[in-house]
Amino acid sequence: MRRKIRVAVSAMNATDNPGPGIPVIRCLKESTLYDVEAIGLAYDSLEPGIFLQGMAAASYLMPYPMTGYLNILERLKEIHAEVPIDIIIPVLDSELTAYIKMQDQLKAMGIATFLPTQANIEMRSKGKSQCV
Repeated sequence: MRRKIRVAVSAMNATDNPGPGIPVIRCLKESTLYDVEAIGLAYDSLEPGIFLQGMAAASYLMPYPMTGYLNILERLKEIHAEVPIDIIIPVLDSELTAYIKMQDQLKAMGIATFLPTQANIEMRSKGKSQCV
């Protein structure tokens, strides 16, 4: 029997320049270990991925990362109160720093994450790359 989990995934855009959210959800739904209920986190009410049948059980609008991690955290608290989230997978580079900053608060809410460290983010920064 597969364990039921609720996973929130960002980047629900599915246009010619797609966000990775839909492919991540498709992969999660292929799991033989987990019965995944996906929750879509979108930045625009017209992101096509939120309308795809069988992908996200529900979708929610999120504030853009540039508005600050506290705005994102407050929105996640609202969503989590409505549909408890087991794990969040932010899939855009622009989101990672915000989620790293709030991972302790998310953990206290019972929401798991799997994130790089801020040092990892800075190491892969284009400004840090060196050509030999």
